[in-house]
Amino acid sequence: MSERTNEVVGVVSHMKKSGVLKPVIIGFALGIVLLLIGGFAFSDEEKQSETADHSTTSYEEFLQYKESVRREVEGLARSVSGVEQVSAVVFFDGVGGSIYARNTQSGNVLKEEYVIIGSGSSSHALYIGESLPPLSGIGVVCDTGDRAALRNELAALLAATYGLPLTRVYVSEGG
Repeated sequence: MSERTNEVVGVVSHMKKSGVLKPVIIGFALGIVLLLIGGFAFSDEEKQSETADHSTTSYEEFLQYKESVRREVEGLARSVSGVEQVSAVVFFDGVGGSIYARNTQSGNVLKEEYVIIGSGSSSHALYIGESLPPLSGIGVVCDTGDRAALRNELAALLAATYGLPLTRVYVSEGG
């Protein structure tokens, strides 16, 4: 054996004789267990951080969705014969929200509760995704040659296409 190995064996032998070896091994094992537990706790914090990041992403997705609907409205308006120079704005009820899994039990009384995963302080509702907000109104400014009938036809088309009451769609002549 090398000189270094002999030193290690001598130290371990001395620790064993003096009764210090068992507490050192127990302390070492306890340290490993604490590191493992800390690793799991850290991964839970990462998940919570991802959820926080997701809310930012979902707002960005809402803005993209809003822009997509606006372009769709403008394209539909331009496709009507006699309508030119279209500019639209769309309105929504809120920005949507998170969707969580639910467990529904029917019987004499309908019972519905969220699906909870985890236990203790790490329990949380099972996240499924995000909902898009409902379209609540459309405003369009366009050139129709000052024909009120064409503006009314366009308003009726947009209301029917998006399932809105005619009072929630306004079409104005551009200038």
